[in-house]
Amino acid sequence: MPNSKKINRYIERFKDDIKHLDPADQRLKKLNIDFVRKFSRIIDTHPGIKSGQSKYITEKALLIATVLDMSADEKIDILYAGLLIQLGKINLSGRLLTTPFYSMSIVDKYRYLGHAVEGAVLLHGLTQFKGAIRLIRHQHEHYNGQGFPDGLAERNIPLGSRILSVVSDYIGYLEGSMTGKVMYADAALSQLMIKKESHYDPKIVDVFAHVLRGATVEELKEAREKSQLHAVVTERWRKGLVLDRKNKLSGSSSIVEIALPQLKVDMKVDSIFFGSKPYIRNCIADQSIIDNVTLLTKNKGVNPIIKIFLSVE
Repeated sequence: MPNSKKINRYIERFKDDIKHLDPADQRLKKLNIDFVRKFSRIIDTHPGIKSGQSKYITEKALLIATVLDMSADEKIDILYAGLLIQLGKINLSGRLLTTPFYSMSIVDKYRYLGHAVEGAVLLHGLTQFKGAIRLIRHQHEHYNGQGFPDGLAERNIPLGSRILSVVSDYIGYLEGSMTGKVMYADAALSQLMIKKESHYDPKIVDVFAHVLRGATVEELKEAREKSQLHAVVTERWRKGLVLDRKNKLSGSSSIVEIALPQLKVDMKVDSIFFGSKPYIRNCIADQSIIDNVTLLTKNKGVNPIIKIFLSVE
């Protein structure tokens, strides 16, 4: 039965196997992958660790990474980190591994969360896994900076760690290790949605929600583009390109409604709506605004309501 001594012996044997290989040697890449896959299977047989979870986490995390256009090297780090994400748990007691996280005492929660640091420590010295080690260490950081172990926030948390956090916690909610209650998929996803901005990166939760619905990579990328455009729209409506007093019309003016083809650069816009949803207000139209309105019109299949200031001489 695997334990920390067996794990350490396995790591030391691997170090001996690779110590004479040049980092550029292609044989090293194959040895790395073989090592991680076999190591992951050993970890899965440890009492209290459920078999197959690391494989699921890795597959879903890599799909999210593809949608986010992460590089090949970043995906390799996620592959290694995902398969070894539970490594540090081999030093936890059976009691901790079978107690729901939300039922633990404060002391036990910190002991449990410490598995992320322990996993990183166990891999110390394997320089080719440097990126993965970093992702494993920060798997329990929270988007709002209230996580473990370093209190990193938002973009300071490695993107791979933010992805792994979402997928691994979803599994935890599903099978009951988070709350002690097994959940259906919709309920588990709802837990992630509730904790967007606090625990989890909201854009990753949104992509993962589409992944769970079986969307293809192409569909996922299209949904992400629409989400990004919506974010731009929302921000522009909130902040606007608000007219300064000096840009306001001299004399009197009236507000008239025009069609999209009539909207031109430098027109003074009162507001643009899509149905009841606002896009922008109180601004000077530039080409980017016209392009975004045109794209939204195409995507939504709804004509915008455009109102502009018309000078009255």
